[in-house]
Amino acid sequence: MEDAIPASPVYAPEEILALAVCASPNGSRDAGDLALLHAARERGITLPYAQRENSWEAPSRERPYSTAVLKAADKADASPFMVARGNLKALEKLCEVSSLEKERMNKAFEEHSPSGFEPVAVAVHRSGAPWRLLGVVPMHAMRDVRRLSMAKANFRYFHVWDWPLRVLHWTWVLCIIGLSATGICIAEGWFLKMGDLHGAFQFGTLRFVHYALGWILVVVMMLRFSCFFMASNKYQSFRALFPVSRQEWKDLYATAVDYLFARSYDGPRYIGHNPLQQWTYTGVYVLFTTMVVTGLALYALYEPRHWFYRWFMPLNDLIGIPYVRLVHLIGMWCFIIFAMIHVYLSILSGNVDRDGTISSMFSGGRWLRKGVKFRDE
Repeated sequence: MEDAIPASPVYAPEEILALAVCASPNGSRDAGDLALLHAARERGITLPYAQRENSWEAPSRERPYSTAVLKAADKADASPFMVARGNLKALEKLCEVSSLEKERMNKAFEEHSPSGFEPVAVAVHRSGAPWRLLGVVPMHAMRDVRRLSMAKANFRYFHVWDWPLRVLHWTWVLCIIGLSATGICIAEGWFLKMGDLHGAFQFGTLRFVHYALGWILVVVMMLRFSCFFMASNKYQSFRALFPVSRQEWKDLYATAVDYLFARSYDGPRYIGHNPLQQWTYTGVYVLFTTMVVTGLALYALYEPRHWFYRWFMPLNDLIGIPYVRLVHLIGMWCFIIFAMIHVYLSILSGNVDRDGTISSMFSGGRWLRKGVKFRDE
C-alpha cells in the first residue's frame, strides 16, 4: 500500500487514508478494506470518525463508488458528513473537477505510484458545501484469501460455454499445434536425409498426418458453426461474432487501448466476448477458410481429376501454385502469432481482472464480482 496522494496541499495523506478506512462497511472482511485498515495501523493513524449505522451504500452500475455517513467520534455535537470512495473518474465527475485538476491528479498518481496500482479516490460532502475530491489511495490488485464460503457472497456465477464448445476448442488447439508442426517440416524438410533408403516414405507419412489433421479441423469448424445456432445462451450464439451496437463500437477502441497497455482496470467489461475479441475471432474464421481453400488447392495437384478436388484447381491457375503455397504458409504463421497473443491476453485478463477467463474453458462458467457492470449482461 502506497501513501495517499492529495488532490491539493491542503489535505494530508493521513487524513485521506483515515477517511478511506472509515468509508468501509462496518465489520467488512473484504481484502481491499482489510488492506486499507492494515496500512493505517502500520502508519500509526488513528481513526477519528465513526460510521452511522446502516448508512453505507454499495457501488452500483450507474455509480461506481460507495458512500457512507461519518461523524467525528470524539465530538458529540459534530455535524455528520458524507464520504464517497471508489472510481477516480466517477468521483471527478461528481466533484466537478476541472480538466486542469484532473490532469494534475493523474500526473501525480503516475509519478508516485508503482506499476500495477490503481487509484481509489476519496471525496467528502459537508452540509452547505459541494462535493470535494480529497485525493486517491494507490492500491495494488490483491487476491481475496478468505474462505470460499465467504467469498461466494461477493461473486455471481455465469454459465458461459457449453461442454461441446469446450471440447471443440481444445480439439482445435491440438489440431493447430499438429498442423503447424507438420506444416513447418513440410515447408523446410529438416528431417529428410539425402540417400536415406530406410526412411524413404517419411515425407509421405508427414503429409498424410498433415492432411488428416486438416480434415479433422474442417469437421471441428463445421460443428463449431452449428453451435452458433444451437447455443444455450447469447454468449455463444451467432450474434456474438460481430459488434453491432453503437456502444460496442465505442468499446472496441477502449478495449484495444487496455490490451495494448496491459491494463484492464477501468475498461468496458463483458461476460462473453468483448468487441475486440468478436472481430478477432471473426478474422480467425476467415483465416481458417483461406487456409482450407489453399490447402485443398495444393492437394488437388495430386488428384486434379477427382470430382471434389477439381473444384479447387482453378485457384492454382488463377494466381499460380507458388502464390497459393505462399498464402498458405503466411496463414500458418498468422495462426501461430494469434495463438501466442491469445494465450498472453488470456493470462493477462485472468491475473489482472481475476475473471476466470482461462478456467472457464475447462469448467464452462465464470465467477464474477458483484457490483461490476457488464455490457452484455
